[in-house]
Amino acid sequence: MDYLYEESTVFIILFFVAFFASLIDSIAGGGGLLTTPSMLLLGISPLNVLATNKFQSCFGTFTSTYNYYKNGLLTERKRVLYFVLSFVGSSVGTLLVSRISNETLESVIPILLIAAAIFFITNKGPSGVRQNDKLLIIFNLLVFAIGFYDGFFGPGTGSFFVLSFIIIKGINIMEATAVTKLLNFSSNFAAFIIFAIQGYVIWLLGLSMAVAQIAGAYTGSRFAIKNGEKVVRPVLVIVSLLLSARILFG
Repeated sequence: MDYLYEESTVFIILFFVAFFASLIDSIAGGGGLLTTPSMLLLGISPLNVLATNKFQSCFGTFTSTYNYYKNGLLTERKRVLYFVLSFVGSSVGTLLVSRISNETLESVIPILLIAAAIFFITNKGPSGVRQNDKLLIIFNLLVFAIGFYDGFFGPGTGSFFVLSFIIIKGINIMEATAVTKLLNFSSNFAAFIIFAIQGYVIWLLGLSMAVAQIAGAYTGSRFAIKNGEKVVRPVLVIVSLLLSARILFG
């Protein structure tokens, strides 16, 4: 298959995909569910897709994290521990995925995309109800596991983190979104380092998408900060439905 990403038209398409994906991801997670299939459909090999996606996603998640921190929402006390767990988990996942053939990934990725879409549709979403924090060890393992998933595959990681923080840690949805962006940056950065060393990152394409990621994350996180919880659930539902339709009927 020819690598269509060398054409300027594809750069433009993925620039706008990255902007919209980052905007959505900064609010409710799930941005990778847009960038990953888009890049695959344009003929880029799976490992190049995963590597370049991690690179450009670092810029979006860092921008979102900074915005939430600047507005006093990054309040989770154990954020350094969770940052490390997410980083290590992602590193392990990335080392595993880079040893799998492109042919295998081409079979696995659609299955994981459909599974992630079903999760968003069937889950009731964040409730914002605070609960007692009695599951510290399990939660630490869960952070590691989600980081591993992000390194191995990635799409939907942000939403999994948000739901985990709300359900298990009992923090509100805005605090969960803020710390999630930090952990997203951690797992993205870990995966990017490994992929870069192994030579899978398409730098020019990644830089183009990174510019869009910064703009999208800045816009989306400011919108979320201004409007709060009322925007998160509708965004999750809309993204889930549109993505499911794209996967099932694309």
